Amino acid sequence: MRALFDPKSVVLIGVSRQTGVGAYNGLEMLLNYGYQGKIFLVHPQAEEILGHKVYRRTLDLPEVPELAVIAVGRDRVLPVVHDCLTHGIRWFIIISQGFADADATGKQLQEQLLTLVQSYGARLLGPNTMGTFNAFTGFSSAFIDLARAPAPPPVSLVAQSGAPQVGAESFTGPLGKAIDLGNAADLGFIEALEYLEQDAQTEIIALHMEGLTQGRKFIDLASRLTRKKPLIVFKTGRSEAGAQAALSHTGSLVGQDEVFTAAFARAGVIRVNSAAAMIDAIQTLRKLPPLPGPRIGVVTASGALGIMAADALDQEGLMLGRLPRAIRENVEPKGPYWHHLHNPVDLWPIGMATGDFLQGVLEAIGAFLADPAIDGVLGLVPALDSELHQNIRLTPDFIDRLALRQFNKPLVLSIYGNHKEHISADLAPVPGVTCYASVEQACHALGLLYRYQQSLSRPVENLSPLPPSPHPAPKLEKKPTVLLGQTALEFLAPYRIPLLPSLLAPTPEEASAYAQECGYPVVLKIIAPAWVHKSDQGGVLLNLTTPQEVQAGFRHLQNIFNQVGSSAPLEGILVQKQIKGREILLGLKQDATFGPVVVCGLGGIFTEVLQDVAQTLAPISLAQAHDLLSTLKGFPLLQGYRGEPPIALPELAAALVNLSWLAIQEPELQELDINPLIATPAGCWAVDARIVLGK
Repeated sequence: MRALFDPKSVVLIGVSRQTGVGAYNGLEMLLNYGYQGKIFLVHPQAEEILGHKVYRRTLDLPEVPELAVIAVGRDRVLPVVHDCLTHGIRWFIIISQGFADADATGKQLQEQLLTLVQSYGARLLGPNTMGTFNAFTGFSSAFIDLARAPAPPPVSLVAQSGAPQVGAESFTGPLGKAIDLGNAADLGFIEALEYLEQDAQTEIIALHMEGLTQGRKFIDLASRLTRKKPLIVFKTGRSEAGAQAALSHTGSLVGQDEVFTAAFARAGVIRVNSAAAMIDAIQTLRKLPPLPGPRIGVVTASGALGIMAADALDQEGLMLGRLPRAIRENVEPKGPYWHHLHNPVDLWPIGMATGDFLQGVLEAIGAFLADPAIDGVLGLVPALDSELHQNIRLTPDFIDRLALRQFNKPLVLSIYGNHKEHISADLAPVPGVTCYASVEQACHALGLLYRYQQSLSRPVENLSPLPPSPHPAPKLEKKPTVLLGQTALEFLAPYRIPLLPSLLAPTPEEASAYAQECGYPVVLKIIAPAWVHKSDQGGVLLNLTTPQEVQAGFRHLQNIFNQVGSSAPLEGILVQKQIKGREILLGLKQDATFGPVVVCGLGGIFTEVLQDVAQTLAPISLAQAHDLLSTLKGFPLLQGYRGEPPIALPELAAALVNLSWLAIQEPELQELDINPLIATPAGCWAVDARIVLGK
């Protein structure tokens, strides 16, 4: 991969003989960017371009360049690449378009191109790509005149488009290196990240991602990489298409984008949802020290903005720290006798009383920085262009007086007013401080720092598969199959999912006999393929306490089923001991990108109403199962609420772990619901299940 970013020699094939405006001449752009390596040109008609000798064929080159950059019509690409391979070139950037990005013919050409390159053990970037640039060495394969950063930042971009390279200031801010994967016929995210992981000039990696193949491999790599370098992803193409044609609760609740979010979180990847958020995130991680804890000190010129900050910090999982004694003793006495300071610290009355607002800001921020009970500082400061308010403008000299380096704490500023862009630009080069356009953006930056620091301390996954079961799993049919009721529950048994005893009864008499055996009260349920939402369809009867009620209820459910009508037969009426507890949903889903996903949430009739679900990639550990459950909004209900005892959380977490391993051991499983699983203080039991097998 080094040859793509730092080639010692390069051959350009397909360079225009025209230069200047509208020529999009790759050689002109490369020279403008400052490349100092050897340049070779191949053109069938030209003698020289911009003073460089031109060769008729690649085979005529006096030596073998490290890299070939090809920008010819798609029909000429394969012969050109063949000549390059014959000459010994092994690294390629194919700028040319019209391959898999175009039509069926282009897709076939791309497949032929890849086969050709692979047969020589060579590697290919593209086609349909802007290629790479490296501001550290001055190499660029782009046909656009890019501005080279005079002091390249340690930020690298991997994108699926050339636009973020061309408009870096609008997508990421200044970049040190960038690669456009284009059609990614050969090289993709995996290879680019493996290179940047080891690249000493890269400290932060930004990704623009439209789609992803090799999802599991990407997550494994990202999990390792993010412990060394922040990885920020702007994932576009968010869609609910993954929920279409779902046959289970899980399939309808968990869409494709939710799985991406869960997978990124699992790997410590920072996800953003806009280019502006990408710029903020890069700035935050590049310039600020870590935020080890959630305690924030807020200095403001407005009480109203302080309230906004308190709300925004709470949204980010942060909190207002205690007011340092130094502020109470040294700053508060300078203001009116009636003005008592709290955190957020409203300094405007003090500034009005002393005539030196910035001195108050300096002392308050300094006190927060020096206090070990404060982890980070937020300043909300006006910037007005009037000459009458020069005395309240922040300057780089003011920030220098804070001696930020000695405290190693993040200072973020929300600058407001009609001069905020000017002040923010003045402070942009100052280390240790960042400026944001709103209170919410500033608080989000602190939240991002805190979450990233927490992700660094996440335990290394040590996942152990389930021990062998004494009961073999049932053999799966090759055709698509839906398992319901007792059949589905029996499928779960070998995987150590706790089951509530039940019987799929064919007759009223057998139903009442089993009810007598398991003890009253009991529940009756219709089991049939079309009856997914049995409660909504009147297919569930509760609180049956006598043999007569059971037999009458059995016949009632038969009549309901016959009245509704269905192409699929009634499999039977399920009889179960009725227990009371919290209804939980446990589920599995096969995601097209990442494979099996495990889901948990509040179950029963509230599943789709509340949509309180959490998901992550399977398999999971016991610790991850507890973490997943704790993210549910309804988790306090599981811990015990208003005097109620907590459910058996260890047993519930163990069931979630076992279910996640079922997904690994049964690759033909497509969707699965255990809904509900009844959780009580004494344990938990699967009451109903629906399983979709096959392709």
